Amino acid sequence: MSNTTEQNDSPENNTSVEFKNSSQNSIEIPIVNVYAKGDYCAQVFIGHRKEPANLVLDTGSSTLVVQSEDYNPADDECLTATVYAQSITYGMGGWFGPVVKTKVSMGSESNSVELDDVNVAVAHKEQPGNFMGADGILGLAYYELNKAYDLSEYLNENNIKPAFTYPWFLADEQQDDSVKEFKKFLKDYPREYLTPYFTQLETQGVVANQFAFYVHRSSVYQTDSKRPLETLEQHPLNQGLFVLGMPRQHKQLYQGDFKKVKVLDDKYYNVHVESLQVGQCAARKAPLLKQINRRYRSNGIMDTGASAIVLPKSLFDQMLEDFKSINPQFDTILEPYKTFEGVEEGVDASLLDLAQWPDITITLEGFDDESVELVLTPECYWQMHAPEPNQASFQFVFLENWPNQCILGLPIMTRYYTIFDRRECEFGGVFFAEKK
Repeated sequence: MSNTTEQNDSPENNTSVEFKNSSQNSIEIPIVNVYAKGDYCAQVFIGHRKEPANLVLDTGSSTLVVQSEDYNPADDECLTATVYAQSITYGMGGWFGPVVKTKVSMGSESNSVELDDVNVAVAHKEQPGNFMGADGILGLAYYELNKAYDLSEYLNENNIKPAFTYPWFLADEQQDDSVKEFKKFLKDYPREYLTPYFTQLETQGVVANQFAFYVHRSSVYQTDSKRPLETLEQHPLNQGLFVLGMPRQHKQLYQGDFKKVKVLDDKYYNVHVESLQVGQCAARKAPLLKQINRRYRSNGIMDTGASAIVLPKSLFDQMLEDFKSINPQFDTILEPYKTFEGVEEGVDASLLDLAQWPDITITLEGFDDESVELVLTPECYWQMHAPEPNQASFQFVFLENWPNQCILGLPIMTRYYTIFDRRECEFGGVFFAEKK
């Protein structure tokens, strides 16, 4: 990031923050996984009217974006328009729209955090199913993933008054609705990095530079019969907590010592994956990034916006071989997962006896170059009653043409209270303790 970008976009003295009635600047925010098909959403309040939006909490991105139907900037007395537009694409989906600044709060009235002048993108166009059933995404990663483009030149050349991107400055007939095409248009203009929401909170001293997840599932628990979303939302297995502030103080959520994994780069929460081991089989070494893919920075990332664990195809195939060597029947059960069409798939749960399935150990690099083992029990990597009642969903997938990078999603966090602490070492660390 450049010094100029930090000066232009960092919170100034007119930015106000407030932490209401919280204990030592730390709050537990309820989260639920039913809106985004396994990813966890927190209710976030936007603008002076505090319009509620269920946003996916995503450590794999940095932008706070909300659908236009869930937040009406025209009615927001706190709004400040900007010259910026954004177009963000994810592993699946994408969107584009203007950036505004406004008030954002999280938590309940008696226990909340509130911040003015937050960068909020309003999705003008999005790819189908981009946010699934959620209202947007709250990115929790670093600056480099929060790219925006300064369209001052375009706005002035085209005599757009006032010279802001909101209200949206292009008529429908002037624009290509393709997210990729609009992204090409933006690249003709100066790029800057906007301060992400969590970084704004930390910069203003509202919270310590850390947060945590306490979750039970990586797929929606459907129960043993079809239930409406409102009922599923109330099931304890579909709920969790996002702890903002000082997560180690919340000792009622975890036990024992923390396992400490080093973050290697601040593009994503980049980690180094050493190996994957199925039961007592020989550990399989995780492949390293190829030189052409060095922009991904490391061979693993911790991503709360992923409801599965994504492996490089070679490592995925080796894992299946090891399952087959333990029990040939495992190979038959896993047959549907040898291809991946981008949607969660279930098998008949009666085929599974989880007591017969082995643990899976993923080994990561620790703070002092030591090896840190995270163990997934069968209950972690087989999600029962998902995606339909009386089905089971295998939580490892692969993506064709994906680089040699493991995306360590929610399944690895279902056993552990997981703290993302950006204060430790150069780029921070991810800490894992057994849940209570």
